[in-house]
Amino acid sequence: MSKKKQTVEFRYYEMPNNEIVLALLGKDWRREYGVGINGLHFHNFMEIGYCHEGTGEVIIDNQNYPFEANVFTVIPPNLSHTTNSDRGTESYWEWMFFDIEQYLNATYKEDAAFVQKLLTRIYRKALFLHAKEHPVLDNILRNIIREMQRKDTYYQESVKGFMQAFIVELLRLDDSEEKIKRTKQKAAQISDALDYVNRNYNEEIKISQLANACNMSESHFRKVFEQSMNMRPIDYINLIRVQKACELIKRSQVTMECVAYKVGFATVSTFNRNFKKLVGISPYQWKQSAENFEGKLLNYKISAQKGW
Repeated sequence: MSKKKQTVEFRYYEMPNNEIVLALLGKDWRREYGVGINGLHFHNFMEIGYCHEGTGEVIIDNQNYPFEANVFTVIPPNLSHTTNSDRGTESYWEWMFFDIEQYLNATYKEDAAFVQKLLTRIYRKALFLHAKEHPVLDNILRNIIREMQRKDTYYQESVKGFMQAFIVELLRLDDSEEKIKRTKQKAAQISDALDYVNRNYNEEIKISQLANACNMSESHFRKVFEQSMNMRPIDYINLIRVQKACELIKRSQVTMECVAYKVGFATVSTFNRNFKKLVGISPYQWKQSAENFEGKLLNYKISAQKGW
């Protein structure tokens, strides 16, 4: 028996004359969402949903997101979704539909290609966001809601200004996600080098060996490594060696010369220099300290988010 195909409903809205936002606001939108509705729906405009009260789930393109007060959704046109309150409870949402295309076409009349580029980025995916994590976007949306509720003199001009700010924040959010994505990709590229250091820290390690482990040229490897780890490969090698030295000093009574050799430093002076650079004191002082200054190593900056 074939599986019944899910129904998807197209809910079409008409934008009022001279408006770029259609707002469905007020207590009429406090209800038990999802009752009697079995399928998803989509719209011809970007939908902004703001939850003031209640719990339940939002389904966006068959992905489920549990909601609570002070979350908001940004859903591009033609993307299937629905909202369901927890059974037997009411939720209070307010809804706005943004005519992004009309606004951009009016703002950038002479550059249709640029408008299309912006629309592609803005409509790239839906967003499910919490107000406390995105206070700027939250403030913009609350201002638009207030303007659409009151409709004071010049409210349309005010809404256009907030629309511009809303679009800018969406683009910034998209840029941040792309940076994180690229950084994670770079970090994955050097994972074999990190594994190599952790396995072979007590031996002589050449940067060319790490580059070979990642199937990169040495110059390209150095560049990717520094962008991903916020330090040079040799600094990472020395960091791992000093961490291993601390472990060895704590659990044994061997001499500092022996410790230096066991963790891969060619000479005691090189060991002492690198240890003090990272920890702030000599290995002997660290051994004698009651606190062992372990926090200094834990706080050493290894960053996968360089430059922002």
